[in-house]
Amino acid sequence: MKKTLLALSCAMALVMGYQSSVFADPVEVTLSGTGSCAKCKLKQTDACQNALKSGDTLYLLEHNAVSKAFHKNLCSGTANITAVGSVKDVKGKKVLVATKISLAGDVAKSEVAEKKASGDQTFKGTGVCTKCISKLTSACQNGIIIDGKLHFLEHNDVSKAYHEKVCQKSTPTVVYGKLTEVGGVKKITASKIEEASGKQSKVDTGKKKVPASLTIKGTGSCLKCALKKSDTCQNALTTSINGKEKLYVFAKNECSNGFHKNLCSAQAEIVAIGTLAEEGDQSIFTPTSLKLQEKKTLTGEALCLKCELKQARTCQNAIRVSVDGKDLIYALDQNKVSRSFHSKVCQSTVAVVAQGTIANMNGKLEFTASEISVK
Repeated sequence: MKKTLLALSCAMALVMGYQSSVFADPVEVTLSGTGSCAKCKLKQTDACQNALKSGDTLYLLEHNAVSKAFHKNLCSGTANITAVGSVKDVKGKKVLVATKISLAGDVAKSEVAEKKASGDQTFKGTGVCTKCISKLTSACQNGIIIDGKLHFLEHNDVSKAYHEKVCQKSTPTVVYGKLTEVGGVKKITASKIEEASGKQSKVDTGKKKVPASLTIKGTGSCLKCALKKSDTCQNALTTSINGKEKLYVFAKNECSNGFHKNLCSAQAEIVAIGTLAEEGDQSIFTPTSLKLQEKKTLTGEALCLKCELKQARTCQNAIRVSVDGKDLIYALDQNKVSRSFHSKVCQSTVAVVAQGTIANMNGKLEFTASEISVK
């Protein structure tokens, strides 16, 4: 009886092992080598059929639709090719069931064609972290600077996987994806991100960081008259990052000197475009453009960018305003006025009237509230 049970167990094990090998999913491989016709060139078949010699191994390509369509490239001669598919043994011969075949050098071209077919655009520039380098977000997120303008990348799996290449450093980058605008917010949804050719710009975190062109906003003031931190007049900007105040000292160039009359006698909400460099504990901003923020009263519907609109990873107030039948979304700065009002809009919406200033930050409408009241 024991011998019978043992024999049955062995038989079942053999059957299960055979089934697992038969029904296992085929492994996809990519092979490169010399392609030719197995009949005309190699004299190994009675009918025309593609073949690929990779290393010392000859693969006959199964005569499926992919292989048939490609045969015109090999019937009259040989060519260097790359084939993707699965390999099986048929009567002692290696047979490749191809799902894709391309001439050598055409792989990159075919990828570009696929990108065009999918509607993806190509964006080339400098990849940065919008928190560590650009100082614009409270959490790490990828961005790409193109012609001096920062574009935010949606924080999807593709972007997350690339982030280590731009966190604490700037990297020449190519992004493939779609540029979208939702509620006034422009962003790139990447399907592929890769390093561009060329030397990588690294950041010396000990002394001075590589300048990156960016747009910042906050309260502009005089470093001497208002802040009492200098013996001479000089522009400065104070903003809030992660709930903490951050001071940017403006370099004394023509742009900054010409704008000083707006800040010497009083503080004002401003928007600045330029480059940033860290020198020790001081953030030196070299402006190329300075503007006063526009004072405005918003009447609309207050809601949460995260809970209601799904446009942020953390809770943040926003106001939706209807203008000529079109909804505009203003993201509110996380200042004390906005934070103290948030309990009224988290998980709900409420009609409001808000006083403050507006700024267009890289295509995103932002509002610095000085007062918010329920309508």
